[in-house]
Amino acid sequence: GIVASENDFIQPDMPPDEWMLSVHCSEYYKAFVQGTLDDAMMRRTGFSQRPDHDSLVRRTKLEVAGTVLTARLALMHGIALHIGGGTHHAHTNWGAGYTCLNDMAIAARVMQREGRAERIMVVDCDVHQGDGTAEIFRNDPSVFTLSMHCGDNFPFGFTAKSLSYLGKDKSDLDIAIPMGTGDETYMRLLRRHLPQVIHKFKPDLLLYIGGIDVWEGD
Repeated sequence: GIVASENDFIQPDMPPDEWMLSVHCSEYYKAFVQGTLDDAMMRRTGFSQRPDHDSLVRRTKLEVAGTVLTARLALMHGIALHIGGGTHHAHTNWGAGYTCLNDMAIAARVMQREGRAERIMVVDCDVHQGDGTAEIFRNDPSVFTLSMHCGDNFPFGFTAKSLSYLGKDKSDLDIAIPMGTGDETYMRLLRRHLPQVIHKFKPDLLLYIGGIDVWEGD
């Protein structure tokens, strides 16, 4: 298997602020860290104001650090797995859907800035569209975003958002599938699109969000 011993598990350190600021605007990031987001912004994340806010910040930062570490290890060894992360609803200026910082977007930016990868693909197979990742890289040809998700699920709404924070955003490739789609149809769609996109874009690094919530019993 992939894991041979406990030595194959590696814990991340707390990340520097500059990583988060490579993706998120400073006003939002500082307010999140300091616990000064207004009630509306906090509710949008899915969390409420709480006395243990520091623990939420710590957990969120460690998720980011874990994804960056995983990307580095994948480039060294060919594959690596992070058991956390996938916080794809966090946008440049706000959080949503129980995600406050976009770990995938931050990891992509860090890999580029460290010179480890230039062209990066984010393949998001969570049941929910990766709207935050799509927004962050909307005008960036160096990062290709693919989201294969349930069309009738959060974030609700059409591709064109009725408000800046409502509805789905537009990935480089969105594959919206109906609720109740079976395994054969799901895999057929993925096999039809993914190899073509990889061949055309030729990424140096592929970041994959498995999204266990695609399981029918979730």
